[in-house]
Parts: sequence; C-alpha cells; structure tokens
Amino acid sequence: MPRLFHHTTATRYWLNVFALYALVEAIIQLLFFFILNNFGTRPISHIEFHGLMWIFQCLLIWPVWWVALLVQKEKIVIQVLVNAGFYILYSYVWFGPVQELIGYLYTNLEEITRAPEDRLEAMLDNGSQHSYLNYQLLKHAFRLSWFYLAAYFYNYREEEKKRIELALANKELQLKMLKWHLNPSFYFKTISHLQQVAAVRPEYATEPILQLAKVMEYVIYEAREPLIEMKKETAFLHIYAGLLSRQSDGEVLIHLECEPGGEQLKIAPLLLAGLLDNIISAGKKKEEQVYSIRIAFEGNMMQFSITGTEQAPGLPALLEKLYPNKYTTTHTAAAIFTLNLQFDAS
Repeated sequence: MPRLFHHTTATRYWLNVFALYALVEAIIQLLFFFILNNFGTRPISHIEFHGLMWIFQCLLIWPVWWVALLVQKEKIVIQVLVNAGFYILYSYVWFGPVQELIGYLYTNLEEITRAPEDRLEAMLDNGSQHSYLNYQLLKHAFRLSWFYLAAYFYNYREEEKKRIELALANKELQLKMLKWHLNPSFYFKTISHLQQVAAVRPEYATEPILQLAKVMEYVIYEAREPLIEMKKETAFLHIYAGLLSRQSDGEVLIHLECEPGGEQLKIAPLLLAGLLDNIISAGKKKEEQVYSIRIAFEGNMMQFSITGTEQAPGLPALLEKLYPNKYTTTHTAAAIFTLNLQFDAS
C-alpha cells in the first residue's frame, strides 16, 4: 500500500479495497444485529450500536494495514513478531479507550434517536472474557489476510503490467532488428562486388563469399539471442567491416583494431555494426572515407573510438533502449568519435 495520494493508481486501488472491506464489515454487523435480536428471548442491541461499531472497525483497519505494510518486505519471522506485537497494542486500545468512546457516543446518540423506554445499554466488548479475546484474534487475522491478499494481487497486477510493457518493448526491438536483418542494401552491394571479382579474377571471390556466409550465419542464428559474447560480436564486426570496405570499390576503408579483454562481457548483437553503419552514413561523400576503429576494455567498460568522423553520427535506437544512462559519447574537432559503454557485471 504505497503512500496514499502520492500514487494515483495505487490510491484508487487501495480505496477500492477499503470500500470492499467496509461493505463486508457492514454485512457482518447486519448479521450480528439480526442474530442478536431474532434468536433470543428479547432484543439486546439497536442498529445505532452496530453502526458505531462499523465506523470504528473501518477506521481502525488503516493502522493495522500500515503496520503490515512497513514490514511487508522483511523476513517472515519479523513480520509475525511485529504484527503480533501490534495486535497486543491494538487490543489494549480497542478494549479500553475505543469501547469507552463507543459507549459514550452510543448513549448520546440514543438520546436523540430513541425514547427513554426504548433505549438499550451498549453491548461493549469486554477484554476480560475469552470469547471477546478469541473473536478479536480472529478479526485481526481476518484484517491481515485481507491486506496480504490485496497486496499480492496489487503486486501481481503491477508485475504483469511491467511484463506486458517489456514484451511490447522487446517486440519493437525485434521488429527493428528484423528490419536491419532484411535490409537488402548490404547484401546487394556485396553480391554486386562478388560478381565483379568473379568476372575478372574468380580465385579472389572465394574469401569474400566465405565472409558473406559467416555474416549471414551470424545474423540468422547468433543474433537471435538478446545478448551475445563480446568476442563473437567483435569477430563479426571484423568480417562486416572488411566486406563494407570491399563492396565500395575503395570509397570506404575501415581499419579495425580490437584490444584483448572483455571476455566476460555480453552485448546486444549487431549493436556495433549498427553504430558503424550510422557513422558511414553520417560521413561526407568524397572520393575516399577512411576510418580507424579501436575497441578497448577496462573491467565492465568498453570504449569504441573511431577516427575519421567529421560529424557526430546518430546513435542506434537499440543503444538507448538497452543501455539507458550507461553510456557517454564525445566528438572532438580532430574527427574522433568515442563511445564509452558500461555493462552490468556478469
């Protein structure tokens, strides 16, 4: 039960829970009124008394729930001890000041609503009688059960809501990844390059064909996983950068250096390839675009720096989706773009 009036959805939920509890409590008091006045030799209570009991039962449910909330995330033993201790305090207040106040209000209310000959003495709870103590214990257990059941359904609903939002986000990411996978531009250019090579020097076409096969294998099979080993991603980037350099007839040259490290890290597949695509797209069209890429690792940090970027490239949407607040970028006048990305400890 979050802070009331600080969270609109939670407030509405718990007010609905309280309204349902108040309805059940009203039914209980009406049953007491009916039983006490129809199965004995004479009526022994008035509806005014049960109305006051109902009001105080509803008001005093809140401290019971608040105490249960305060220890809800603690160990079971602590929850039991705290709730049992509060039950003792609650019972002391209920059988003492609360019953005196109910009796006082009831006496004054009857002076207004009933003639002197029709008035009945308030049938107050007596803490010295075992029947009242047993009933109070059962009632306290009922109140706590109501809270924990309501809290369970509230947390379940919130978790289900988060799960659905995450599933929708994953579907969106998968769709974006799928669009990248099916983008024919890279494949068409590479195949066109292979045709030219095969027509002039067929023996030189073997290596790029094998590289293209590895790219397709990675995209189709490896990239299905949400995270992949860093060494596999950098190995793919080597092949991908090599094919990009080949297919452009020398217009784009990419030199890639990956320092040792990062064996324990996992990264979203195709993230670095998408960043490389954006960098090349952002480059000014000229006779030759030369890029030098350096990937270095330190602990859970990866530094991706590329020289030759005259303007800062756009970042892949996947980066913000999967690594919010975990990366920084810089772009210097010397045409060096740097991405620092922090990964969760594995």
